[in-house]
Amino acid sequence: MEMNKKLISEGIIKKVFFRSFLLQALWNFKGMQNVGFLYTVKPVLDFLYSDPLDRKNAYLRHLDFFNTHPYYASYIIGAVAAAEEKYASTGSDAALRQISDTKKVLGGPIAAFGDSKIWGTLRPFAAVIGVFFIFLFSKHISLMWIGPAAAFLFYSAVHIYIRYHGLVAGYKFENNVFDELFTGKLQKSFVYMKIISIVMVAFLLIKGFLGTGSSIALKTAYPLVFIGVVLFIRNVSATALFYAVLVLGGFFARYCR
Repeated sequence: MEMNKKLISEGIIKKVFFRSFLLQALWNFKGMQNVGFLYTVKPVLDFLYSDPLDRKNAYLRHLDFFNTHPYYASYIIGAVAAAEEKYASTGSDAALRQISDTKKVLGGPIAAFGDSKIWGTLRPFAAVIGVFFIFLFSKHISLMWIGPAAAFLFYSAVHIYIRYHGLVAGYKFENNVFDELFTGKLQKSFVYMKIISIVMVAFLLIKGFLGTGSSIALKTAYPLVFIGVVLFIRNVSATALFYAVLVLGGFFARYCR
């Protein structure tokens, strides 16, 4: 993706990207992620404001309250960088309000959206990938490490892509980037993850039930446990329930082989 602005260089964008991994390094009750946000966006502010007073004011306005999902924060950071660039060039009150509004208005919705997509979809899907490879190499113990390695690599690749893509897209499209965030290709990919997860979990269920050996009672208990979990444990979060399915699936599949 090419950026259509020339004031903030790609090198500065990369500095912001690497700093974004420390967004949560200094949590506090008053400002939550505010110090991490300032640390992340600091290369942009240092570049835009050469006057010490202007730079100090820029630092101070980013010490206001900020809290959102740590990965999807990159979209907000990119949009704020574009707004800071506009304010540094024009000094307009509208640009200054845009800086504040982008952080305050979008922090909450982006946090909820990110929790749903990352903790509720990506992380369980990566776990399913890991379990699938463990089953695939279950007869070759020396290769079973591929399972957790595949889960880690897949999760990391997607999360790093979100960090960098969000930063670049936010800087390029400013607040319009959030239309792409909620309806774009990345959003569709999470729908596919859910579908594939259902298919793979069904595969693990069938594998455990049809496994050779063990008594018919144990095989029958296998699906009944899952039905019981779904019907009677309603206070458990979707993520916790999914991991319970994986753990119980691995246990029964192990003893139904």
